Amino acid sequence: TTTTTTTTTTTVAAQTNTNNEAADFRGIRLPEITKRGVARGNYAQLHRKAWLEVSDKHHRYGKNLRMYYKHWESLGHPYHMFFDWLDAKGEAQGTELPNLPELPRSVLDSDTVQYIADPGISASYALDIVADPTDGSAFVIDRRSQTPICTGKEGWIFVLRDHVFYGSQKVIAPNKVVETSSSSANSNTNADENNNATTTTKPRQRFHHSSFFGGKAVASAGIFLTDDQGHLTHLYPHSGHYRPGEAHVQRVLFFMQQLGVELSTFVVDMQQLFKVSRKFAPKGGNNGNDTAVADNKENTGVLGKQQTTVPQQTKKAKKTDCLHLMCGLETACFLAHKALMIERGVFHQIHKIRRIAPDARSVRNILNHVN
Repeated sequence: TTTTTTTTTTTVAAQTNTNNEAADFRGIRLPEITKRGVARGNYAQLHRKAWLEVSDKHHRYGKNLRMYYKHWESLGHPYHMFFDWLDAKGEAQGTELPNLPELPRSVLDSDTVQYIADPGISASYALDIVADPTDGSAFVIDRRSQTPICTGKEGWIFVLRDHVFYGSQKVIAPNKVVETSSSSANSNTNADENNNATTTTKPRQRFHHSSFFGGKAVASAGIFLTDDQGHLTHLYPHSGHYRPGEAHVQRVLFFMQQLGVELSTFVVDMQQLFKVSRKFAPKGGNNGNDTAVADNKENTGVLGKQQTTVPQQTKKAKKTDCLHLMCGLETACFLAHKALMIERGVFHQIHKIRRIAPDARSVRNILNHVN
């Protein structure tokens, strides 16, 4: 009870701050759909970076929309509303639609994300979690076909909503030929009269965490991995749309425990919860040791043009390349103890102590300061 109460309070407060930031996201109207389900305990709302994608009636890929949004900002916010400029008013007045050379309009319009609005379709992605009577491990099965889910090494994305676990393969490369098997779960498969699998040439939309419920709030989101028999082995709180935190992990672990799952039978990635820095990889190789000579006018000051040596541009490595794995039971205990310490004000006292001058940090002074 202590853990749940503390987590809920913290999550609601964080989301209140996020909602207050909406006023700063100029030129779009945040759809109310992102708040649906919060009253039922689904406190995780879409991160603000996904607001463009969910606000777009075509649900074009958010990363692409953000590139056009930055360009719109650089022009001084013409037409005041972003999507009026992007799709409607300029064309109605005889001007061409925006078309960036680095991201052609055809690519922007064709690269879309699936947002499911039909509850029946959403329900088709429901999975059942059954505790194995031999060792208590989580057995993941498709609710419709009752077949085990074997995710492979890449894993499946999942959301937890209204105490139901939903999962599917993530589609990140749209507009490619889809090769499917008639026995694959959660796939749009064409089969002939003999039930032989066929190849679908219809372009696919991306399928992300926001796809399951069309951008509605959820309780938790991430990635799960199973072995060849369908037993849960790994749980990653990774989602660019919902940005999982401690509360997400607590909810899904509590959900598993309520179903009788032994939490020590799988591991959880803790890199984000422990604030572990992700490794950096250089763009173009060479281990990041090379430097580039740039003709940089902005950094030369009164000297005019000169050659400036700058570090080679780098990028973050994938989360899955920087895993920090911990047993699920240890993770649950860690988060429960942390929540208890927050409720009892331990961290508040620690912050008080840190403000004491180092040369005055005697035991007597510390106790007097805290009390």
